[in-house]
Amino acid sequence: METATNVNPPRKSKKKAWLIAGAAAVVVLGGLGTAYAKYDLFKSAKTIYLQAEAESMMKFSSDVSKAYGEYQDYMKPYLEKPVHSTTELSDIALDATIPDPQAQKILDMLGKAKIVMQSNIDEQKNQQSGNLEVHLQDKKLASLEYFMNDSVMGFKLPEFYSKYAYMDLKDRDALKQKLGGEELPKRFVRYSDLNEAINFNQDELKTVMTPYALLYADSIKDSQVSIKKDVSFSEEGLKEDAREITVTFNAQEGAALTKQIAEKAKADQKLFDLIYSRYHNVATLMLDSGYKVEEISKEEFKKDYEQAFDDIIKDTEDTNAKSTEQLKMVVLVNSDHQILSRKLLVDDKGKKDQLVYNSVSYDKGAETYYRYSLHNLSDQQNGEMSFTYRATKEKDKTKGKFSILMKETDQPILDLSTTFDTTKQDKKTTGKYDFALVAADEYSSNPVALTGNVTVNETKTDNGVDSDGTVKVNFSNPTPDMPKGFSFKLKSKAEFGKALEIPAMTADNSINFVTVSDQQMMEAQQEVMQNADKFMNEHAELVQQFMGP
Repeated sequence: METATNVNPPRKSKKKAWLIAGAAAVVVLGGLGTAYAKYDLFKSAKTIYLQAEAESMMKFSSDVSKAYGEYQDYMKPYLEKPVHSTTELSDIALDATIPDPQAQKILDMLGKAKIVMQSNIDEQKNQQSGNLEVHLQDKKLASLEYFMNDSVMGFKLPEFYSKYAYMDLKDRDALKQKLGGEELPKRFVRYSDLNEAINFNQDELKTVMTPYALLYADSIKDSQVSIKKDVSFSEEGLKEDAREITVTFNAQEGAALTKQIAEKAKADQKLFDLIYSRYHNVATLMLDSGYKVEEISKEEFKKDYEQAFDDIIKDTEDTNAKSTEQLKMVVLVNSDHQILSRKLLVDDKGKKDQLVYNSVSYDKGAETYYRYSLHNLSDQQNGEMSFTYRATKEKDKTKGKFSILMKETDQPILDLSTTFDTTKQDKKTTGKYDFALVAADEYSSNPVALTGNVTVNETKTDNGVDSDGTVKVNFSNPTPDMPKGFSFKLKSKAEFGKALEIPAMTADNSINFVTVSDQQMMEAQQEVMQNADKFMNEHAELVQQFMGP
């Protein structure tokens, strides 16, 4: 008897095959999605470029917002609370060869001198007061007291005259009549007043500027954008794989885009209001404070505003249709859609690829690097203005360098470079800064050249900040009559919330500089002369050292 064989495959095997195929499809499609997002598979060069611009702009906006927030946090107690601070400058030393023994004595005394400044500032009430003291050999030699509010400022030299000499801006007409010259204001303008007049929030600016970014994006044609893959970004030892994207504007395309932006801006009421409102705020502040400012009307401002864009539009319409001039923007973009570098190149008057602007922005892991450079078309070899910053952060420590360069010839107008090493732990921050400076001297063919270092230790307390530091400067090419260098120490203490009091001006404790009578002036001169004689007698030995044998 034969046994029948079952030849049908098991249902489980068929189901398993479909599951494997489905899983494979998910993996493949997921990989394609990742490749599309990460490696720009299937994207056009224009799309890759615009995404990089958007991502980089969002990062830039976030960085600016963070930096501004840190600045506001730092400034907040100084603007919202009274601040009392004490600053002490001591251990003053000059590195100099002085053949004159008398002059050397003076330098030796300088090393024993100390300058102490007490300062009280209340931004909310617009009040300041303080004093400056000169100490020699641990004894106070002389001092200057001062105060200032919205409309009154005064000072006193206690060792020479017992009363304050002050000026009240309410008497500005009498002062102008007495001394001549330009008219004085009604009140002194504060930093916080100006800040409030021009301040705007980021959302307001973003709302106004976003349509222009969209206009730019819509205006670019695919034919204007090309891409080169597998390019290496390299700058100051920093390396990363990138793609090189080139966006080209010929003269006609550039003129068309400029015209579109100008026409939109001319009719943009939000942009106009943003600009005019700040102008009006500052002008009103200055006028209300008594400064001589001519504010034009809103209608006149509108005419000037529109005329500025009409001039731009006219220039674009005058563009030569046969012009071969063009602008190229070359950017290097990494796999995270961040623009690592940007160059603006101009073809003009037969000269190709003239560099106008160059920037690098690298922020990855512990490394941060920025460089921004403007170049002179008339002198590509020498004309440059640039700023460079690099930092490496490891836990609480940050090391780096920043530099500023300005030059029109092979000799710089300004060349400043500084290396820094800072540590921040809890409430304490320490820093060391080594710098080198070369600056043009308008009175000499030889530039001013110096090097030096600054050390700073800062500790936040419950109601303020304590800090101390040192400053040392060495001249690289001193003339025979100059010192080789100098150094000093600084120590300061700031306390927030300490009430400030400005003395009331009365006939017993002050004289009004504007309304002072001849009799009062004569009495003041007599007291000053008597106290000067007394000062000379009390410090006869010191005076003798200064006067010489």
